[in-house]
Amino acid sequence: MTMASFFPVLLCGATLFVCISGWSVAAAEEENEQWLSAHNRYRKLHGVPPAVWSKKVAASALAYAETCPSGHSTSVYGENLAWASYDMSINLVVKKWYDEEPRYDYGNPGYVSGVGHFTQIVWKETTEIGCARATGCGPDNSLRANTWICQYSPPGNYRGLFSENVLPPLLEK
Repeated sequence: MTMASFFPVLLCGATLFVCISGWSVAAAEEENEQWLSAHNRYRKLHGVPPAVWSKKVAASALAYAETCPSGHSTSVYGENLAWASYDMSINLVVKKWYDEEPRYDYGNPGYVSGVGHFTQIVWKETTEIGCARATGCGPDNSLRANTWICQYSPPGNYRGLFSENVLPPLLEK
């Protein structure tokens, strides 16, 4: 199986972990719950089981966020990235990823550029997530000054597995 490529988009979000002047600060459990709630709200719309928080996956996301990346990692996990020069809420970061949903063709399931963030969020076989944030990743007002990363286990977006893992919404949104 070949994992499809993801393409980063410029988005923004809130904190789970913060990298300030080279120091990492673990955020409150409340933020982990915000990430889970934001993801699981969309997963429920598509009739897939809720994901759970993974400290191991979150540690991987944090380690990569601290590198102030400009693209996807080579992690064993699925991954959604967002960058922005400004700050936004966790819910908005996940919403921006999910907003790719109208471009997904349920009648012709498969990977298409521009929907990989959405499909990873609702990927049925994914059971665990972990997310992190880094700040100060560029000069003032850099488009990558804030970086948000969520990683997913098992990863999604495998060619040939979309029809059983990306289900249409059960209800009108």
